[in-house]
This record gives sequence, structure tokens and C-alpha cells, in this order.
Amino acid sequence: MKTKRVFCLGGKDAMKKSVVLFCSSLTVLLSCAFSQAATIQGTVVNEKNMPVEGVMVSAIDTEHRKWTSVFTKPDGSFTIDGLRNCNYRLRTRLMGLADTWLSSVSANTDNLHIQTRPAVGEELELQRPANSAFSMLDFEDSHAKLNFKMMCSYCHQVGTVGFRTPEEPVDWETMLRRMDGFGGLFPHTKETIIPRLMETYKGDAVKQWPTFVPPPAPTGLAAAATITMWEMDELLQGSFHDLELGRDGRVYAVNIQNGKLIALDTESGEQTTYKYPKGAYGPHSIETANDGSLWTTMCASGKMVRFDFNTEQFETYSSAEAPKTRGNYPHTLRINPSDPEGLIWYTDAGSNSCFSIHPTTHVVKEYKLLDAGQATAAGRGESRGITPYGIDFSPVDGMIWYSKLNGNRIGRIDPSVDDGAIKEWNPPFRGPRRLHVAPDGMVWVPGFGSGVFGKFDPTTERWTVYELPDAENQIPYALNIDKDGIVWVCGTGNDTINRFDPVTETLVEFRLPTRVSYTREIEFDDEGNVWTSTSGPARHMERGVGAVIRISFPDTLPTNGGTQLIAKTYDGNHDVGNLAVAPKRRPPNQGLFQKI
Repeated sequence: MKTKRVFCLGGKDAMKKSVVLFCSSLTVLLSCAFSQAATIQGTVVNEKNMPVEGVMVSAIDTEHRKWTSVFTKPDGSFTIDGLRNCNYRLRTRLMGLADTWLSSVSANTDNLHIQTRPAVGEELELQRPANSAFSMLDFEDSHAKLNFKMMCSYCHQVGTVGFRTPEEPVDWETMLRRMDGFGGLFPHTKETIIPRLMETYKGDAVKQWPTFVPPPAPTGLAAAATITMWEMDELLQGSFHDLELGRDGRVYAVNIQNGKLIALDTESGEQTTYKYPKGAYGPHSIETANDGSLWTTMCASGKMVRFDFNTEQFETYSSAEAPKTRGNYPHTLRINPSDPEGLIWYTDAGSNSCFSIHPTTHVVKEYKLLDAGQATAAGRGESRGITPYGIDFSPVDGMIWYSKLNGNRIGRIDPSVDDGAIKEWNPPFRGPRRLHVAPDGMVWVPGFGSGVFGKFDPTTERWTVYELPDAENQIPYALNIDKDGIVWVCGTGNDTINRFDPVTETLVEFRLPTRVSYTREIEFDDEGNVWTSTSGPARHMERGVGAVIRISFPDTLPTNGGTQLIAKTYDGNHDVGNLAVAPKRRPPNQGLFQKI
């Protein structure tokens, strides 16, 4: 089933807690033309009339639900180009300064003078990112904190305004049960966490926090990007776990909560909604097959779905090997464009297996993975959970690599061998999530629980690990590597996307336009643009809707604006850093499990 909608979004003053308002604005609709050559220019200054660098300035096209954001230069100037000839709402944002909103700015305005002022009181506190809010929650030791991160932050940020809405202890207990979908939270943490959550986040508790100290403004490369964001789907319904760039030029995003595939035309702003077929629930991961069709893992129903955008038809298949009629929890999928068979590879987070399905015969093959104690460095910090999670192919030799989120492993499958000749390794950090293999064959892995990311060399079996800034409060969900070998890491806990150059070991952080931008996937287009989508509970998000986001860059990149990271190396004979063996888990709640 297909539907098309065009939305018009308005907004209230930034000081209001409710900032999302759906509207019908005939004036805006009539004033917009389809020219993409217009610009808006101006200068941002502080209360002393001095220029401010690194301020994000967003031009909001309400008809197309499109935000185009740039950053001010050292002289405070900004230019937003590529705009349609219509009226825009304009917002300025920099942590530490109050947001400024202009209700109607005409395209081709070239003399804006925007004066800002320091943010104070509640407006400053509302700028605090989730990693800082999470740091306010006390734990008895680092093991308990790491365990809580692993079990209770896999679908939303902890400590945000939306997170703090429960009122009574029973409400917090209900939320905790939902968060602990794996059932792996330490028993002693379960006994004490509700009072501590309430003491930290309920009611006036936030007023007792130390005053938020904003980070420095972005400069150099961190301020050179143009960030374009399209708000997706309806108010309080948009949670877009993954996205894919279709060969028809549209961007496809899966709404995991409502079982929808939404195709975005970035030129017209038109969003076309396709309802997944009956019996296929929980769209999770989506990729383009070698024939151009789109395949989706349906995690809640154990199915694989193929979508042909030419015929707009779906086909549904079991994700399990015959004679089973459904899989447990098909999770992430990847497809090697150099594979002559075009096999679709995917993990099953509810089993200890990876699978492939043939795109034309639809024959499914199961690869049974290793058990506890069988991995290199096994037994050191392993949990009893398994959870096959991320997966990718090596562009060097075609090997298939996967991660086990709770089993704390990465592994390799040789597709040329019938049983896969499977081998697994235990990384020196906690929570290997959505990994990717670089053009040189190095396997890059995010450490969700440890707030790190690392490189594994399949030849030497050595690890090189980098901590993100404020690692103990970060939750990097996924990463990807572009054609030039640059590693891009989701700043899932602080509304950023991070660029890491393995040669210079420099990390550059790109701030996203809205708060509570929980990201789980990164893609690239042929022009080198970086794409992501936002997910999690829409009611937690600043605008109340999920979004598709594109990050673009000038031809010449500044060399400053980053942070030098320090590598730590491990030879494979290591304990898993800062870990404790998790207690035996109960069977996962399947209704909640689909959120991961």
C-alpha cells in the first residue's frame, strides 16, 4: 500500500518545551518556486557586537520540511546557498548562546545582522547533551555503569528531557523493564537503580546539577560542513532505524515502529509511504541488492522482504533455513556488490547464527557460530548473551565479518567453505556493534559499552583502539568507512557524527541540527556526502519527528578543527577492558527486543 503526503511544519519560540507544530501555510506554498539558486547571507554577533564563529545557522523550508544548516566563519559571516526562492524560518544555535529564531526571511536576503546573547538558567540546561546528563547518574563502580549502558541505552539516550518524564516509582520501574530488553542488568543494580534514577532526574533534581559548561564552538573542518535535514513522517511517529540510498535517486528510510518504508525525493520534498506486507513486522535494516532492489530484515516476524521500486511490489521470505518458516530476529544485512551470486548476508540477534539468502532462488543457508570459550581470548569478559549483530563483507577477499553484541566477539566466515571455517576474536572493549571493513581490509568496530572504536588487523590479529572524548558516557552505535578510508562514527550519545582519519589519527565532530538525534547507521553517496537517520522514541526528540540527514563538504577541506586521539594497541592476549561477567539472562522480551 502506498500513500503520499506533503507536510508543512511550523514552530514556536525556542524557549518553549513544545517546539513542533504541524500547520497549513498557504502563504509559504504560494511564495515558493522550484529554483535552487537562492542564498541567504548575514552575520552573527554577540551582545558586544563582536563576531561569533561556529554558530549553526539553519534555513527552514517549511513546505519541503527541509533544514539547510551552515556554520559562521571567524568573522561571524554565513552564506546558505542552494535554496529555493521562498520565505524561510531561520534559527541560530550554539551551545552557550540562546537560540535565535526569525519567523520570515526571504531568499536572497544578503544583509542579515543577528545579535545573540548568553543562554542562562533553564535555556542553558536544555542545551546539555545526553552524554553530560548521563554523567550525572552515579554508579557503585565502573562495571555497573558499563552494564547499565549496555542494557539500558540501546534505543534511546539516557538523561534527556524526554527520558525524565516518568513521575511515580511504578512509572520508572515500567521504563526500566522496557530498557532492559536483554534481561542482562546486574541484579544489584536492579535493586538500587530506581531510587537513583529518581534522585538524579525526577522533578527538581536537575536544578541540583552543576551548571552546564558548553564545549568550545566548532572551528575549521568541524564548521565547514553543510548539513541538510529532512523531517520525516508524522508527528510523534517517525523513528527511522536505518536508511538506504536507492538507485532511483530517492532516499529510503524504515520506520521500525509503524512498519513503513518511506521514500524521500530530496528535490521536491515529497515523501511516499509504502506499508510493508501483512505478516512482515519490525523493518530494521535495509540495503540495495545487486539488481537494484531493496532488501529489509523484518526483525519482529523473522522474515526477509524484497522491494522492487519499479513495480512497487513486495516479496516476503523466511529468514530461516528450511524447513523453518521464520527466523528468530534477523538484524543487520549487507550485500557485496562484487559477489557474482549477489547473496544477501544477515545476522540473527535471537540465535547464534548468521545467514545468507540467494536473491533469485531464495535458498537460505545458516552458518552456526562458535560457542562460549571457543574464541581467541575467549572467557575474558564474555557475557552469557550472544546477539549476532553487525555484519559486513571484506572488499579485499570477500570474507564475511560479524559482531556479537552481548557475546563480545567479532568473527569471520569464509563463504567459499561449506561450514564457513568460522573463527572469532574477543575485542579489548565492550559492546562490539555495527562494524565495517575498510578498503584495505582492516575491520573497524564500535565499542558501544566502552565508548571507543577500534581497528582489527586480520593478518596480525592485533587491535588498535581509540577512545572517544568523554568515552565513559558515549555510546557509539555504528560506524562506516568511506572510499578514501576515512572512518565515520555515530555520536549516538551527543547528537554528532564523527570523522576519523586513520593516518593523522584526528577526530572531527560534526554537530547535528537538533537535540536527541540518536543515530544507528551511516551511508555514503557517489559525491562523498555522508548520510544518517535518527531513531528512538519520537517523543524524546526535540522536534518530535525522526529525520534523514546529509552532511556535505567543500572541495577543499580545512586541516584544523579536530582532536588528536591516542591509540592503544593489543596483541590479542588481553583481558576485555573494564568488564564483569554478566549474570545469566532471562529470555528476551520479543516485543521490546525489536527496538534494538
